[in-house]
Amino acid sequence: MRRVREVLRYHFEQGLSNERIAGALSMSKGGVHNILSRFKLSGLAWPLPASLSDSELERGLYPPQVDSSESPRAVPDVEYIESELRRPHVTLELLWREFSDSHPATMSRATFYRFVRQSLPKDVDLKMIHKGGDKLFVDFSGDGVEYIDRNTGEIHEAALFVASWGASSYTFALALEGEDMEQFVRAHERAFRYFGCAPHALVPDNCKVAVIHPNRYEPHIAALYEQFGKHYQVAILPARVRAPKDKAVVESAVGFVQRYILGRLRNRRFFSVGEINEAIAEILEQLNDEPMQAYRGQTRRQRYEALDKPFAQPLRAQRFAVHAVKSDATVAPNYHVRFDDHYYSVPHHMARQKVDIYLVGNIVEIYHDGVHVTRHLKQPGNFGYSTKDEHMPSNHQFVRGWSKEWFIDRAGHIGMWTAEAVKLIMKRHRHPQQGFNSALGVLNLARTYTPQRLEAAARRAIHFRSLSTKSIRTILEKNLDSQPLETPQQCSLSLTPLEHENVRGPQYYTSSQGE
Repeated sequence: MRRVREVLRYHFEQGLSNERIAGALSMSKGGVHNILSRFKLSGLAWPLPASLSDSELERGLYPPQVDSSESPRAVPDVEYIESELRRPHVTLELLWREFSDSHPATMSRATFYRFVRQSLPKDVDLKMIHKGGDKLFVDFSGDGVEYIDRNTGEIHEAALFVASWGASSYTFALALEGEDMEQFVRAHERAFRYFGCAPHALVPDNCKVAVIHPNRYEPHIAALYEQFGKHYQVAILPARVRAPKDKAVVESAVGFVQRYILGRLRNRRFFSVGEINEAIAEILEQLNDEPMQAYRGQTRRQRYEALDKPFAQPLRAQRFAVHAVKSDATVAPNYHVRFDDHYYSVPHHMARQKVDIYLVGNIVEIYHDGVHVTRHLKQPGNFGYSTKDEHMPSNHQFVRGWSKEWFIDRAGHIGMWTAEAVKLIMKRHRHPQQGFNSALGVLNLARTYTPQRLEAAARRAIHFRSLSTKSIRTILEKNLDSQPLETPQQCSLSLTPLEHENVRGPQYYTSSQGE
């Protein structure tokens, strides 16, 4: 459905032809026509409602088939195709068009190519020709640049990010402190500003920071990377797995950058990533102005100005705000989801479902199935809870049958101190459901440690008024449960007030001494 939305956006918002859309998204024109035809028959209107989920859009465009019977489908005559391909001026593209005209709506272009290539000689293939301004290929270099930490003397290696245009091979390179998602997206932002324009499509390798789940047909793009693409209206088309020709441009650029830039930096000493990038920027200009023998002495910059830049997208003035993203987060049974060590509520019926979380400024935005669910004000990472009343089930009843009494009863099977600890932990929360995760964490400690040890740890936590799952776990990990309490006679479930000469007490603040 991500690709379907991109087709509709290109058609209605940018007014691109089916051929341009197909080129930008690496699809057949027939596939684009099919999507637009289905949208026209679906009764949906553009722009799509903000509340329309991907599942609803799919049902609208691809309703269930009532009759599953199918007529025999025509298939290409591979022997005829092979003989025709040996004739002058005949290409596989031409044969596909002839087959499509004779058997309309029988087989897509991609399916036709796959079917034919299974029986064709290995030396028969299509040459990939990249259109101007269309694709920007991006990747990390396998080799980085070392720098020395001035404070510790440790040697670190900066990762090298490379971006190269498909038509001109005009290249950008940047050293990064690491290969995490935020660094990856920031490098793209720097590359776009360096080029002064944006491509119609980005082609990354299937690295984890770009593609969470590689798939030939529906790759799962990382959430922050996907938002970056939407901001600049750029399609993200990961290279196919085990398809070297898909990324030949960037791999060639990476190899050239390693020889041209890294070779020149091999004897230099750096003390920060900033110093490395200053050196790279100087050499990068030389690289893009280097004449290329294969193109009659033209430089990458000249080819970029003639081939890519005139047909690329204008760059948006507003920069993309890099923010934190958490993809496919699972909502806990208590209808809260954890983000940056804090728990935020969603409607209770979404318990155990997957959501995407975005931190935009100081606002936490939560999406499910492509639809905005709720937003919260960002809170400190204190493992606390932010709960909206409208998200709670009626009568505070838990959606899966859990309740305060249920947890206390389960804890009572371990011992009275564990039951009391669970009760006190849940009392600390505004709503009982907020304490379910903490209570469950205490109960699960019995799987790792014996009930006797958990009972002793709970008693110690109550005695020192350190009531939390983390505190009880720490007591068990450090074997503090085996140590005797300093004043065991004072440890009781009544929890008498703490008395100490340094504790002033409430009377201090009502007396003249506290003024």
